[in-house]
Amino acid sequence: MNKYVLIFVCLFFFLVTSGFSNIWIVCNQHSDGSHYSSVQSAVEHAEAYDTIYVKGSKMNYGNVLLEKPLTLIAEGSMNDEVPQNSVKLTRVLLTHNPYLKTVSSGSSIIGFEFPYFSGNKPNIVSIPNPRVRIENITIERNWVWFIEIPSAARNWTFRNNIIRGWVNGGTETSRRHGGFELFHFHNNIINTIKGFENSEVYIYNNVITGRLKNVSGAEVYNNIFSRDAYVLENVSGCHFRGNVTVSDKLANDECYSQPKRFEGMNKCTGENNTGSGNLVGVDPGFAYWPSTDVLGGSVFKLNNGSPAKSAGAKGQEPGIYGGDFPFPENYFKNQEMYDPFPAFITSVY
Repeated sequence: MNKYVLIFVCLFFFLVTSGFSNIWIVCNQHSDGSHYSSVQSAVEHAEAYDTIYVKGSKMNYGNVLLEKPLTLIAEGSMNDEVPQNSVKLTRVLLTHNPYLKTVSSGSSIIGFEFPYFSGNKPNIVSIPNPRVRIENITIERNWVWFIEIPSAARNWTFRNNIIRGWVNGGTETSRRHGGFELFHFHNNIINTIKGFENSEVYIYNNVITGRLKNVSGAEVYNNIFSRDAYVLENVSGCHFRGNVTVSDKLANDECYSQPKRFEGMNKCTGENNTGSGNLVGVDPGFAYWPSTDVLGGSVFKLNNGSPAKSAGAKGQEPGIYGGDFPFPENYFKNQEMYDPFPAFITSVY
């Protein structure tokens, strides 16, 4: 089957099942069949709920300003085909347009590579406005450094991403104006999740190479904390179940009287955490560790004799290959993923 026919078959199925309308193809190199050479131009001319399909390229497509609900899909992310080049964006800003009365709520960003910026500047960021809440956002299959959500927000999903730095939640101002709630983290390789206090957060089946920081009121199920040092900082009111930690030190030495349950004593910041069925201070038994093949996530597969294999809640496998959204190991294989991944594994933000 011709690869362009295959692309359109996959996109057609996606659009029919999700209710989207027009498809616009973008390529910044010579390409038959493309509509635009700039992602931003395609975004500006698209109607709400259209799909922007972006072809792989050696060149970065630059910044994108989203002021309406659109789906941005990188080549290769809808099937097992690996494009010759990855699809690179510099930054995506999610916001609203007060003149057109449009907002980026309902947008999806799927399958892109983002570069590192000095000073830990974010690759995906919502622009704060106390009167507009940005909601129903999906971030999926991206290779990204930092994500900041300083605006009022609701119902964001992070699924099957490699997040080398952090996802940082909203500010106190955004919580007071418009709300800040309902965030889902499913089957990501992620360094740090922070700034989600009283925000209704669900953290399921991730490999967390750093820690949770300033998080409260979260459900934390079936994750593997791979860091050989403390993994919680100012975490309270959370329920932990079926998690595995390499380190036997969850936080300060005196903070956790019952580490296997993640329960904290009253004098510590972790008080009121609850949980059961967690494995603390246990080697999860990664099948290919140590390895440099983190692009595909296969380094985090559990071997058959792993003590963690069925240690998750409801007998499920913890980590990125368990749960409802197993990690797509064949997707992250492009050799243009130029950043040295071992630094991501050892760094904590």
